[in-house]
Amino acid sequence: MAGQEEAVRLLLVKAKYRNVEATKKDAMRVFREYHGLTHLCEDYVFNDGSSKNLFRLQGTIPVNYKQNTYHIPICIILMDTHPNNAPMCYVKPTPEMHIKVSQYVDHNGKIYLPYLHDWQPNSSDLLSLIQVMIMTFGDFMPVYSKPKQNSAPYPANFGMPQASNAGSAYPPYPTTGYPPYPAAGGASNFVPYPPATGATNSPGYPMDMPMPNPYSTPYPPSNTNANNGQGTITDEHIRASLLSAVEEKMWRRIVERVNQRQAELDTLKRTKQELEEGRSKIESIVSSLEKEEADLKRHLSQLNDKKDELDKSLEAFERKDGIDVDEAVSTTAPLYRQLLNAYAEEAATEDAIYYLGEALRNSVIDLETFLKHVRQLSRKQFVLRSLMQKCRQKAGLAG
Repeated sequence: MAGQEEAVRLLLVKAKYRNVEATKKDAMRVFREYHGLTHLCEDYVFNDGSSKNLFRLQGTIPVNYKQNTYHIPICIILMDTHPNNAPMCYVKPTPEMHIKVSQYVDHNGKIYLPYLHDWQPNSSDLLSLIQVMIMTFGDFMPVYSKPKQNSAPYPANFGMPQASNAGSAYPPYPTTGYPPYPAAGGASNFVPYPPATGATNSPGYPMDMPMPNPYSTPYPPSNTNANNGQGTITDEHIRASLLSAVEEKMWRRIVERVNQRQAELDTLKRTKQELEEGRSKIESIVSSLEKEEADLKRHLSQLNDKKDELDKSLEAFERKDGIDVDEAVSTTAPLYRQLLNAYAEEAATEDAIYYLGEALRNSVIDLETFLKHVRQLSRKQFVLRSLMQKCRQKAGLAG
């Protein structure tokens, strides 16, 4: 199956399909369920004369018709935009078959189904399409067998057994005009198909298609009629035949309804699974959003608290007449206060030396006065910087 999946992917890539992964996934679901289908790429000629290399699924699908399973040959051609556009479906009869035209199949074998007409890219798929085909063909068989040449399907007087006395022979049972079925194991690889409806209204059935019948003898044996000397069908015989036909029809309808409901149930189960997965994803997203909302509320509360604290501090500063510079900055230990004071004095000394230089440059003081004061300030600055270094070492500060 892995090799087939890779082969399908390569064909889709070669044919330049737009949605390779989605198309491959859709096709592989069909191959897992229906082993009578194969894949290939061939040129398809459209009505306007243009052609395109398209991927197709062809082979047989099992159809239950009148208590027998027939393998109907079909071909499903996928557009290069699949699954955005519905595929084209055809019935491909073998040389031993004829197409039976109906409201679902035309004379060219093209299939028309409401499922194809209402194709939805997000919900429609090939597996459901084939299930709809199987249910539809169970009601309206799309093919029937060709009649054999130079062979009579039934005896001319088919219908009732002949008595030993020629004078009491039954009249022939009405023939239906059904052509014979292809023999099993013949030239065709398919199970024989039901013939087309004949011209008469009598409900005849093929000889090789058993029907449910509660009666052991649907028609009376020949010796019974030979004894009473009558050559007619009694009311009991007609009643038994009608009961058998009604029972068969009701049984077939029940089977069709069960198959249809089963396909609908499978579709509903898949839809339920997808909805549950979506619900779990939505619940996860909602939980994440609720968590983020709680975090945002918590942060917003902290910001409001800080804002209130700042507002109170601003109001307190506004109520004060002035700020004492010495009290504006306070330390937590005497060592830190000593370091702070030494730093402040050293900065003031640096400023004093700078302004003495400016005074000398502007000839405000003479050189002797400048050198005298700079020498004193430099000694003080050296002492302050040494004190600052010792304080920092004592406090365990860097540098």
